[in-house]
Amino acid sequence: MWNQMVSSLPIASALQSWGWGEVKKLSGWQPERWAVFDGEQLIAAAQLFRRRLGGPLSMLYAPRGPALRELDDLPRVVEALKQKANGAVYLKLEPEVGIPASQPVKEFPQAHIEETIQPEYSIWLDLRQGREGLLAQMDNMHRRNTKLAEKRVVTSIEGMEAFEEFWQLFEETNRRARLLQHAKAYYQTVLREMNQPLGEAFISIARLQGRALAAGLFVAFAGKVDYLYGGSSRENSNAKAPNGMHWGAMQWGIEKGYRIYDLWGVPRQTEGSHAAGIDAFKEGFGGQRVRFPSYDVALSPLYGPVKKALRLRKSWINYRTRGTTRDVL
Repeated sequence: MWNQMVSSLPIASALQSWGWGEVKKLSGWQPERWAVFDGEQLIAAAQLFRRRLGGPLSMLYAPRGPALRELDDLPRVVEALKQKANGAVYLKLEPEVGIPASQPVKEFPQAHIEETIQPEYSIWLDLRQGREGLLAQMDNMHRRNTKLAEKRVVTSIEGMEAFEEFWQLFEETNRRARLLQHAKAYYQTVLREMNQPLGEAFISIARLQGRALAAGLFVAFAGKVDYLYGGSSRENSNAKAPNGMHWGAMQWGIEKGYRIYDLWGVPRQTEGSHAAGIDAFKEGFGGQRVRFPSYDVALSPLYGPVKKALRLRKSWINYRTRGTTRDVL
């Protein structure tokens, strides 16, 4: 029932699905699910996650949400959700509108634009173009490498049976890039719980002579295929396994009738970014660079000090992990 409501709305995300609520329980977030109606018409489905900040303090957060009929409904939805806040210091909303990155973000007096928790920018590929359309929009090198990968690696779509191979590559890549990660059980839970009513989760894995060289964990919901996590080996780089891994997932999405392939996260600004290489790779597929705005709704005079403390904490974690206070994306 919940997934049906979320996926029926034009602005929707896998992170608003029931399965994602079960995943985030592992990280201490408690899901609260609310539907908002205009008469008998559904205008929003909001999966809010409550996070305790210390003592009685908490925040409410809708990752890539709420699901909306249209962005202009946000003020009415905010007013409805404020009634369910139950003492939260603030409410953070990140509807998955996917506006072109060059366009200004729509502003509302009830909520102010703030930094996101999920990646603020991504690249969307239109799967409705089909195989030839996707190849045509790639830059020359990516098109060449993708065609080479078709010949050199074997890419397959698998489930939990490929998890250990995925995990080895994912850990290796995170160590190399100095990126944080959750415990192993978290990603296993993503793969299990996101296989749900109206949604799917899978691993796309590219192998050369039986050895895994690149693997990604994907979720699919509400017309989109999302690339959430991935890793690759530096061995046999001429096999172009990362291209093959993505190309296999794109073909799966086309066959299943999905509309959008979300490469999930590129830096706000490429220059000097720790993730500049990731950005360049994703940009090579073409597509449209999109933005997901974040709106904060202050519900307490403590909002300012709490936000400042959370930003300082995040900057310290960044510095401890990578030697810079800058965010990866």
